Amino acid sequence: MNESWRQKFQKDKLYSRHPMAHKNGGVHMNQEDDTKLFQVAGAMLKQIANKIAKGDFNLATIPKPICLTAPLTSNECLLFDFDYSYIYLTEAAKCDDALKRMQLVVVNEISYLHGNHTYLKSLAPIDPMIGETCHRIKEDGTQIYCEFIKADPPTTLYHVIGDGWQIYGGEVVLADIHPTFSELIGRNLKPKYIKFNDGKLYEISVPPMIINGLLKGDRVVNKLDGFTVKCVQDKLEAQISFSYVYEDSTTKIKNTLMFWQQKQQKPLSDLVDVKIKKLIKTDEENNASNITVSTGQGSWLSYFEIDGDVCWRIDDPILPWIEPSNLLPSDSAFRQDKILMLKGQDDAAQIVRNNIEKQGQKDANLRKKRR
Repeated sequence: MNESWRQKFQKDKLYSRHPMAHKNGGVHMNQEDDTKLFQVAGAMLKQIANKIAKGDFNLATIPKPICLTAPLTSNECLLFDFDYSYIYLTEAAKCDDALKRMQLVVVNEISYLHGNHTYLKSLAPIDPMIGETCHRIKEDGTQIYCEFIKADPPTTLYHVIGDGWQIYGGEVVLADIHPTFSELIGRNLKPKYIKFNDGKLYEISVPPMIINGLLKGDRVVNKLDGFTVKCVQDKLEAQISFSYVYEDSTTKIKNTLMFWQQKQQKPLSDLVDVKIKKLIKTDEENNASNITVSTGQGSWLSYFEIDGDVCWRIDDPILPWIEPSNLLPSDSAFRQDKILMLKGQDDAAQIVRNNIEKQGQKDANLRKKRR
């Protein structure tokens, strides 16, 4: 890691924020005029309503028209989740100090959270075909391999290999829409794992996201609840919490009616708080407790500091992912609808996508017959 990036945290300093950051926190997804997107999204409500009537709230399985998607497959969007790993995990692999390694793993897990939203904005990724793959590399030799293996729920397996470390797991996507169509919550149902060459294994739960203002007003994405990073061998656990507070319908009504209370300034909704705890045994019966050995705070849209050192900033440079020369024919790089979209030929791209989806349905029916 470039040590010049690690600076002492200055409480009164105004650290840069993401250019898409909303004034109240979170990523402001509809900064640009997207009237057409609203119109098309409205036209899809009937299809969505039919799913909800059947008790299926998972929007991740609904086919998406060209104008609602970016020229990126969800395989390719997965790359953004590992943008910084070659920096922080390569440094962590060199660490003999267990606490410092945990700190670097935590920074790695916070640094990428803005990535997908930066590139997608208000759009969704292209749904891959079953068997569609993606292989990319960075100049330092880091490589990622992933394959889309299941459509319902959408499931992708991935393996990232770096200098002294690897990441592996499965992304199983569930996207629940609120009955009022006002918000959507996206979850990854599976954890991911980081393994270092010395055998140390870290298990990480992936934080859910929430998008408010789907059909009117500011469309803003935030991270929900929090997540954990655990290393059993070192008896360390990091608890990462987000400042976003979820309000259900009852809470919103209550807050509206309490107009007589003085309106207080809410903190930004993208703030992060971290506590790293060491598990210890406290008695002869093996009852365990823990002590906090490190703390951190910041924003996933600005900076993150841990124990007084700023370890990540939103404007830190990173190496891009590039296509290797030995791509498989099944790679997302060869998606014809995506290629046509990049050329601005959306009508032709829609025809190609319709054909791809029809072929995907035929393949799915064949798989069912063989069971």
